[in-house]
Amino acid sequence: MSDPDHVVSSLAAAATVQLLPVGGESKDFWGSGFFVAPGWVVTCAHVVRSHLPAGPGGQLDVRGDGFNDGISVHAELADWRLMEREGRVIPVERDLALVRLLDPDIEHECVWFTDRATRVMRTVLVHGYRPGDPDGTGTRAVSFQAKGEINVHDGGYGLVIAPGAEYPKGVSGGPLVDPLTNEVVGVIKSRRKDREGGLAIAAAALRGFGGLYQQVMAGHDSWHAARKGHQTWISRQWSSGESTGRQDTGTGFGPGSWTPRDRRKALGLLAELPAPATGAPIAAVAHKAARNELAPAKNALLSWRDGYGLLYDGDEPLGALVFLRYLQLVARYVHAYGGKSGQLSEWITDRLEEVAHPFQHELVTEVRLPEQLWPDAGQPGRTVLPYPGPGEGPVITVVMDPLHDDASLVDWTIHLFTGDGGSEQIGAYEEAAPGVDAAWHNHQSLRRTLHEVLHAHDPDPDHPLPVEIALPLGGFDTPVHRWQLEDAARLNKLAHLGAQRRLVLRDLGRRGRWSEEAERDIRWQAAAGAERLTVARIPEPGTTQRAAYYEGLTPGAVPVLCRPASRGVGATAMELTLRAGHGIALWDIDGHTGRGCEERCTELRGRVQGLLDRTDRACELPDRIRHLREDIDPRRPETHWPESLVLLYDDPGRSLPADDEETLDSP
Repeated sequence: MSDPDHVVSSLAAAATVQLLPVGGESKDFWGSGFFVAPGWVVTCAHVVRSHLPAGPGGQLDVRGDGFNDGISVHAELADWRLMEREGRVIPVERDLALVRLLDPDIEHECVWFTDRATRVMRTVLVHGYRPGDPDGTGTRAVSFQAKGEINVHDGGYGLVIAPGAEYPKGVSGGPLVDPLTNEVVGVIKSRRKDREGGLAIAAAALRGFGGLYQQVMAGHDSWHAARKGHQTWISRQWSSGESTGRQDTGTGFGPGSWTPRDRRKALGLLAELPAPATGAPIAAVAHKAARNELAPAKNALLSWRDGYGLLYDGDEPLGALVFLRYLQLVARYVHAYGGKSGQLSEWITDRLEEVAHPFQHELVTEVRLPEQLWPDAGQPGRTVLPYPGPGEGPVITVVMDPLHDDASLVDWTIHLFTGDGGSEQIGAYEEAAPGVDAAWHNHQSLRRTLHEVLHAHDPDPDHPLPVEIALPLGGFDTPVHRWQLEDAARLNKLAHLGAQRRLVLRDLGRRGRWSEEAERDIRWQAAAGAERLTVARIPEPGTTQRAAYYEGLTPGAVPVLCRPASRGVGATAMELTLRAGHGIALWDIDGHTGRGCEERCTELRGRVQGLLDRTDRACELPDRIRHLREDIDPRRPETHWPESLVLLYDDPGRSLPADDEETLDSP
């Protein structure tokens, strides 16, 4: 290999840090890490595991020679990949952790983290810290850099570094730099015990963080997009064809026409767009852009960045037209699902002018999404109906109050909230006749009466009335969205209530608590006016549940629970959510019940964030969730994820009816 680029080496060293106990000295450091995005440090989970046994939420300090004048700053362990009962030997792909600075405004260098999922097999550079001063006093940790040769791949994510280089204690968690492409391609995991060489973790393993990975890499790409000049990672990377001497074929699909600056701009623009709920659209767009000449992806695709990373031939980026086609397809996908991609579309037009052959422009301008990616089976432009606020339109409210002497029965009433703010009760539970099973009668009479009420009051088939079900917390996992009101619905008609109309849950426990409505209304209005809705993970990870966590969530934060809400840990989290005044929340009634989260929990939060990113206003959420339920197809597993999702949408401006309201005639 040629000598390492001195600029890249200095940038990597500036981004590499030590992890310390709070208030600890440099000599007390636990291991290394590196800044991958503003405020975010990547390290190995084993570096912090023994010092922060409680896991995410634990406090530590971060220090580096290249930032904040070498002064330590406070941070917290945001997440790690460890399982709840992880053994002593941690699998390669799970030995990762993300640390977040508590002060996000501190400036620092960030590495360039590869957009590809490939694993290199050549000489690399290892960065980190080791104990001891050069004079041997051992009063502080010092920066370390060494070469290594990757000669074996271990499993799906392991990179084995051959003997020939010795890595001292403390280097674990540092970045692995590829001097050929001048990018970070992995994380140092361990040295060989009593031997030379070591083991590293391939960059693609970071995708195991799911939605958090999306957030961090969006920050990475936005940060680099704003960096200009000659002393940057991008300025030291070669354009396609430069490393091998290969030239553009003249078709626009060969190498030689796409530069690192193009990549920086494209990824920066992609970072501003919402990712789809699954990786299937990302893969389909990438394959369409490359004329179906790509090999299948071997790793999860969580963001548009990951799809961009498929468009390489080994280390070589493909031609400009391939990338421009990909970006054009992404813009059209985002637009088809109600998002905005104006800046990306403008840049595509400007960049296309640099392509040598104008007649090839149509390969970009005329490219169309694969048919299976259009929303609503090829019918773009689906209308989203906002959920009406007080006085904005009629709503049907079903109040389900469990009977104290028999929890299997509910004392239900049905109310019509008129558009002018008034309400009337139009249906109520009646006891079963002698000899009739009470539970069966309870459910059947509610189902029949609700069907009659909706049929009588729907203004027209295209604008069915929204329905809200008021339940106590103990009933929040009632699958009301699965109800079928008709015994023999037509085959060409949606049968389930949650797919037929906007359906939300409300908290019956808030009925009559007038003193709390003003405070809840402040939070509700803040959420309704938020510029962007974001997922707030509940329960609070890695710690006992604190009311302050729920009370301190930002106005646009939507609590998302990956487990049932009416029992166990989920019930505690939901109770704290309600106490904090939140009126919008989502949970999975079929989610796990154990204490530790699973990989599918991260996937759920990532998909919900995709849903929120396509939502301009909070009042769109009920209908957007209805669309997701409507699109569930038994033949398409990627559509199944929202089936057990339930939405709390509890507008304090429309108080639940009191339990002493007089009954009127039912239609």
